[in-house]
Amino acid sequence: MARKDKGISPSVDNRLQELGYLVSDWSPDRKNFIKELTNVLSHASKKQNGKPGIPDRIFIDNTNKLLILVEEKPFLKDHDNIDVEKGAISGIKWYLSRFLNKNLDEKLKNFWNNWKILGIAVSGNIQHEYEHKFSCFCIENQDIKSLPQVTNFMTENQFLSLFNNLNEEENISKIGASSKKINNLLRSINSQKRPVLLSALMICLHTGKYSNDFPNYYKTCSPDTLIDNILPTAVRILKAEGLPEEKLKVLETELAFLKIDNSLRSNNILKQILEELEANVMPLFTNNFSTSSNYDIIGRFYEEFLKYAGVSNVKKGIVLTPRHITTLFTELIDIKDNDKIVDICCGTGAFLIAGMNAIIDKINKSERSDKQEAIKKVKEKQLLGFEIDPTMYICAVSSMLFRGDGKSSIYNYDSIKNQKAQEILNKFKATIGFINPPYSGKENSTDPTPKEITFLVKLLDNCSRYGIIIAPLSTYFKEDTIRNNILKKHTLKAVINMPPDLFQPNASTHTAIAIFETHRSFDYQNDEVLFYDLRDDGFVLAKNRGRTDIYNKWQGIKAKFLKEYKNPDQYIDNIRIVKTKIKKGDEWTIYAFSKTDYSNLTEQSFINTIKQYLVFKAKDSQNMLDSNTDEISTLEMLSKFYGSSND
Repeated sequence: MARKDKGISPSVDNRLQELGYLVSDWSPDRKNFIKELTNVLSHASKKQNGKPGIPDRIFIDNTNKLLILVEEKPFLKDHDNIDVEKGAISGIKWYLSRFLNKNLDEKLKNFWNNWKILGIAVSGNIQHEYEHKFSCFCIENQDIKSLPQVTNFMTENQFLSLFNNLNEEENISKIGASSKKINNLLRSINSQKRPVLLSALMICLHTGKYSNDFPNYYKTCSPDTLIDNILPTAVRILKAEGLPEEKLKVLETELAFLKIDNSLRSNNILKQILEELEANVMPLFTNNFSTSSNYDIIGRFYEEFLKYAGVSNVKKGIVLTPRHITTLFTELIDIKDNDKIVDICCGTGAFLIAGMNAIIDKINKSERSDKQEAIKKVKEKQLLGFEIDPTMYICAVSSMLFRGDGKSSIYNYDSIKNQKAQEILNKFKATIGFINPPYSGKENSTDPTPKEITFLVKLLDNCSRYGIIIAPLSTYFKEDTIRNNILKKHTLKAVINMPPDLFQPNASTHTAIAIFETHRSFDYQNDEVLFYDLRDDGFVLAKNRGRTDIYNKWQGIKAKFLKEYKNPDQYIDNIRIVKTKIKKGDEWTIYAFSKTDYSNLTEQSFINTIKQYLVFKAKDSQNMLDSNTDEISTLEMLSKFYGSSND
């Protein structure tokens, strides 16, 4: 396979070398192409004369089934030329269309259906930002789809992640649609009971290494018979999975309402829900999505149900962690394949899922010969969670059940006060801890919920290597005595400010991530703390979807952040990235140490700051700084305050 009119550019050669590729691996002159590619291109001439046609570059990875075709043009004017022979975009689309050719025989079509195929059009000098154009496309669902988020060549792993993201977004869309549909069907049921019922129904559909005929007979059951079989079936399955009797009682208690609730006995709602789950949700647990993705399927349903419960649940501290943050936690430290991970307020289990996947990924990439045994040990022995809320506890149990195991290591105990919880922690000997604790706890008679910093102390004292927390900014500048005591035993490594709208639309709390090395006292003379401002993660608030990475920016932002986070001395600017020594009583926030950045100061910035100050002043006067209020309540408060104020 060779062509004489290659338009390859030295600037592309340089870019590929910078990314660690061998330029020869992109050459269309190689002799080792698979016959299926040769067959597709055998009639792909852009002259459309039925002769062979060859792109300027071809990258092929048989192992990962990745194919990348590239068309290059020396001048920018040629990039959008609609002439197939002269235009970069029209040329690469021509080659991609060959894989969609209706004349391909079925065997060849089936072969390429399993591949990830990209087409890249590049014109001009790619080494200069304003002297080139770059367009990327993929084949998806028998169509050529533009990928505007790809603006340059990337590493092979980044190219592969594009397809993982596409598959994940498609699956997430299905889950979102199902959660709304099921929520509608359950509108007569208390919103706090819906997640428990959903979890029980999904458990009833679960098929493991035991006999479960529920999926075969539920469609023929009357509503009464179906309801009467839910709890016994769920209990039988969980027992078969090794869940102890003590934990089953929580499920029995939470499902007790089914005995007296008549709204479900007079219709086929549960049957409709089971059919929806069986058709669109349960299959996700049998494909690679559920085992490799950190997406918390049960948590997504739980969030949807919470919308019907009102903002009171946010005030109670129920704020689920976005999946890209749970994944980020695992990348902030060096996780080892024998690490034992704990979350002392695990919610629906998102951090445990992320930690489990991170360790399993490390094992799979190793050269050890006992991979299957090691992965089994991770699921059964290296994860531990505590969740006091019975609804979220059941969600966590079911979530881990569908991940393969780990459910027997989640406990419905108060991790702060319960002595049994401490005994379990002592025996488990965690090495790493991840938490997103309940927010705005007061630790008083009216609100006994522990403060965020109380959860932090408990976590750090019970992990031998690292502890990571995401919490409101106030955690890092209040409670001076407790913070000073923490540093007598543990070392603060870094604090990362997160986007102010990270938890939107469920909460508007400003948060930061803190990373600690545990059981090494902080050395004020020599230790430095890294402060990083990650105020933009690329996510935007989308209608009916929450905060979403619509433009696929996060992977690029995260790669840049991790590069700077792991090599901070090369990037310190004392504005966005600060590395400094701290003193006792200092705030643990970047704002206490960074310089003011005047580069983006505009008249609108001044106006926005004045507005923010006015809101702050009003909230401060009403003791509302730590409260989460919805927009309407805030506006009403501002109207009353400034309407009656003489200031």
